[in-house]
Amino acid sequence: MKKTDDQNHKIVHKKTVIFRRTLACVLAATMMFQFLQTDVSADTSEAVTAYDNTETAGTTGLSDKEYSGERLATGYTTVSSGYRLPVYSGEDVVIKVDDSVSGEYEKLKTADTKGYEGSSSVLDLTIGDHVDMEVNVPQDGQYVISFDYFSYDESILPIEFGLMIDGEYPFYESRSLLFETSWLSPEETNYDRYGNAIVGLPEKWMRWEKKELGDASYRYSQGLKTELTAGKHVFSVNVSEGSFLLGNIILSAPRETAAAPDYYQAADGDELIVIEAEDFYLRNDSSIHAVGEYDSAISPLSATQTVLNTVDQDSFGTAGQKITYRFNVSKTGYYRLGMNYRQSEKNGFPVFTNLSIDGEILNADFRDYPLDYNTGYETVTFRNKAGEKLSVYLEAGEHTLSVEISSEPIRYALESVDRIMSGVNDLSLEVTKVAGTNKDKYRDLKLTRYIPDVQDRIYGWVDDLYDVAQKAAEYVGKDDPEDVAAFGYLLIAADQLKTLGDEPDELVYRVGELSTSVNSVNTQMANFVTLINDSNLAIDRIYVFQDGAKLPGKLNIFGSVGLSIRRFIHSFFGQSYSASNVDESHVQVWVNRPRQYVEIMQKMIDDEFTPATGIEVDLSIMTDANKLVLSNASGDTPDIATGINYAIPFELGTRGALVDLTKFEDYREVFGRYSEGMLVPSVIGDSLISLPETMNFYLLFYRKDILDKLDLKVPDTMDELIAEMPDLKMRGLNVYYPTAVMSGMRNFHGTTPLIFQHDGRLYGDTALDITVDDEEAVEGFTYLTELFTLYNMPVDVPNFYQHFRNGDLVMGIADFNSYNLILNAAPEIANSWDVALVPGTVDPDSGEVLRYMSGGAESTVMFGSNDEREQRAWEFMKWWSDADVQAEFGQTLQIMYGDEYMWPTANLEAFANLPYPTKDKQIILEQSKWILEAPRLLGSYMMEREMSNAFNDVVVNGETLRSRIDEVVKIVRRETERKLEEFGYLDSEGKVLREYTIPDVERVRKIIK
Repeated sequence: MKKTDDQNHKIVHKKTVIFRRTLACVLAATMMFQFLQTDVSADTSEAVTAYDNTETAGTTGLSDKEYSGERLATGYTTVSSGYRLPVYSGEDVVIKVDDSVSGEYEKLKTADTKGYEGSSSVLDLTIGDHVDMEVNVPQDGQYVISFDYFSYDESILPIEFGLMIDGEYPFYESRSLLFETSWLSPEETNYDRYGNAIVGLPEKWMRWEKKELGDASYRYSQGLKTELTAGKHVFSVNVSEGSFLLGNIILSAPRETAAAPDYYQAADGDELIVIEAEDFYLRNDSSIHAVGEYDSAISPLSATQTVLNTVDQDSFGTAGQKITYRFNVSKTGYYRLGMNYRQSEKNGFPVFTNLSIDGEILNADFRDYPLDYNTGYETVTFRNKAGEKLSVYLEAGEHTLSVEISSEPIRYALESVDRIMSGVNDLSLEVTKVAGTNKDKYRDLKLTRYIPDVQDRIYGWVDDLYDVAQKAAEYVGKDDPEDVAAFGYLLIAADQLKTLGDEPDELVYRVGELSTSVNSVNTQMANFVTLINDSNLAIDRIYVFQDGAKLPGKLNIFGSVGLSIRRFIHSFFGQSYSASNVDESHVQVWVNRPRQYVEIMQKMIDDEFTPATGIEVDLSIMTDANKLVLSNASGDTPDIATGINYAIPFELGTRGALVDLTKFEDYREVFGRYSEGMLVPSVIGDSLISLPETMNFYLLFYRKDILDKLDLKVPDTMDELIAEMPDLKMRGLNVYYPTAVMSGMRNFHGTTPLIFQHDGRLYGDTALDITVDDEEAVEGFTYLTELFTLYNMPVDVPNFYQHFRNGDLVMGIADFNSYNLILNAAPEIANSWDVALVPGTVDPDSGEVLRYMSGGAESTVMFGSNDEREQRAWEFMKWWSDADVQAEFGQTLQIMYGDEYMWPTANLEAFANLPYPTKDKQIILEQSKWILEAPRLLGSYMMEREMSNAFNDVVVNGETLRSRIDEVVKIVRRETERKLEEFGYLDSEGKVLREYTIPDVERVRKIIK
């Protein structure tokens, strides 16, 4: 970072301070105005005019009713309830690509149709493409719209596009339509080097597929109907993810599945077909996989080796996921269907599945079939609601059977909760508008004068929640809703609302209990949504059988005991991925990651690295990175350790345990793969002692639905963000800064970014040149503390994810973990949020916005041995850090285990090829250029600790910042001198024997260029 001219900088600093103080005064005036307005109103007569939402909306720019959200107001359930045209019942209407596209969109056509039989040309579309198609509808009616498509890229992400009709979205769900592709299972079982079966990598089946327009959350099992009038319409497709060919569009009548009497026939005979559930040949989600369990009720089973013997319930539990099996019938006739399964997550409530034969649900009883809760594996025969066994008629030959997770039976509950959560948020905002954000318990404010229907609204929600729970209880044959444990969160929310409704005027002081506190009503309902959406299902075997057949049972007592004894004896020998079960002549790598990661790494090593180099590598699972310190003390270290916290290498390197990686001739090429700012903690003197493995990127998260309604823009600078604070605060909303999640130790990730953005530094050129009290550093630290003292950002936020879901924190600078959670575990706000670059500080010289943030996560290090062994270890480090290898590992991990297994590789070239949402990935890569880590040096742990203490003292205890920073300098200097003396940089009298040079970006460049 460059230094600005002192005089110029002081002028800029003065202007910045004046600007921020002015904004603070505006914010304070806003809050005081609310206080005075409320105080005066509280003393008015009983005849005071009722609170007028419309009038308030005119002064604040927001109508309370608008806060119900476009997702609810224009959702399919709401829109379809207003349909008046008849349901179409005729033949399919095929809209050919050749005839529907013209003009500028002709360039999107291709004759390379990949064998498509529906048209002589198709559209070749990719991310960012837009196309208008002219559609001629034969008659008025409600149609189901289907698309033919061919996904031809290698991405595991589903195709995603929005559909507009005549310039408008027909309903909210059409903004984001997902079109999955099929994945083929490996033909052979994969094994690791220890003989254990491991999950194999599925293959994307590139073929033409057809799918009806449906909602991305699969609350509806069948295609959504669209109301269309006769005549010409324009269908507009806007692609947001994927590269694919788009064929014809089909308008058709809704498919109806009736209850057919034929499917209650007797199934005479003794045929038995056993389908091992782990042997599915097709899936519509690559992450669905088998797992090995040890349970006497499932098959196959081994006492000595891991065998994949059941569908992993953690991978098969999201509505819309489908697995398909092939089986052969030798004898034509009627057959029963049965299943050995476990459904142990949704306590007291079933998981619903759609069962189809040869691609069709043959009987309405097979749609949304309930599989009851049970803690162990249970074999069931499928029956109708009256208890009669169901049967299917099968011709001799090959057939397919598919199992799909459904959530349609609980749609009523999810939609009711959505509506109530939105209403609770609206009420929370209304209360805040009336009472302000400063509650005085000594003022008497009758809220019911201003919101007369507040009690009726709350009691209405209570009744609605009990109705939802009562319907669930009836569904599982219970009389009391409290008997359905899965709906416990709803009952807690109802009870909380009841207590609030009993004393509505007290809501002024308890408004946080509605939507903003950790245990608020909305938090409880959000927990319910998460729980009820998880339909985890483990399947061991599926049976196609006749009445005379006997279904397999679990092992008898003798077989079970025998296997258990063998398993116990085997546990003393041959433990895989253990440091006690390795060949010492091989390169030894300790990995601080779960077993799934290690299995993929070892497979890649054995299949790719060892054949190419001849170097054998043994991986061992390291459950605790602190084991490295102990192993170093005992002299029992591995050759390489990976997955360790980025700060640990310095502690090991200063004690001479790690190899200086600059000793290898090609180190520059390897270190050139990373952001320079991320390499700062790797530097000791002129040495580089670690390679970054992953990064913890920071982004600005924002609720676009709320910002749009407030007519606020996404801030590009911190000053712009602060300028929007008054608008947010007077509505009870706020912004999150990552220091707030660090309740104990505010580490460098939370205390240094704003210092760096203001061109400040913690140290000068040497360890005793402590510059945290320089003007630039003080300015940055002042800015940080004033976020909490002047602008009242929350200083303690244990869970940003939950507050962001609730909507009370409408913006926040958060990290990779928050991104993963919000993306994969907040379905109720999908399409209502987005990410942007971190707001920064404008450089007064260049005008550039400085967006410095931390980004260190895990690293890889090498321990010293002999030259030959170190060279082999270096070959592995080069290979593991290679862009192609990192991209392959990240893609494989996500393909096999799901979207939540995102790999945040620090190799930016590899990151560009990972299956992150494309628009997000572009922002992450841009923000990664601004990663800048605080230097690690002797005594820097005290700097980190004292900066944390200073923050707490200023923000929490109200101490003066300048005097507290002076104290930081004294304490850090004293500790640094002690450490420099310990390591031979100072003598006992404080004389400098050799300078300790501070690592920074310039030093990194000097070493790697």
